[in-house]
Amino acid sequence: MSGLARDRFPAAISAGLLSCSKEAAVYGGCIKTLLPEVERGVCDREFQILKSCMRAALRHALAKSS
Repeated sequence: MSGLARDRFPAAISAGLLSCSKEAAVYGGCIKTLLPEVERGVCDREFQILKSCMRAALRHALAKSS
């Protein structure tokens, strides 16, 4: 990652979390229902949706600030 992108990354993460708050809440809710017995992959569908949203939001935020 270039120095310029590294400098913009924290703001891009913040923008991603704001853009994907619904998806993050759904994923967090899935994990919460399974506590303390969370196993790898049990909320994979919700995680993949959150991951896709975050990638798109990061890509957009980093492209916008360049």
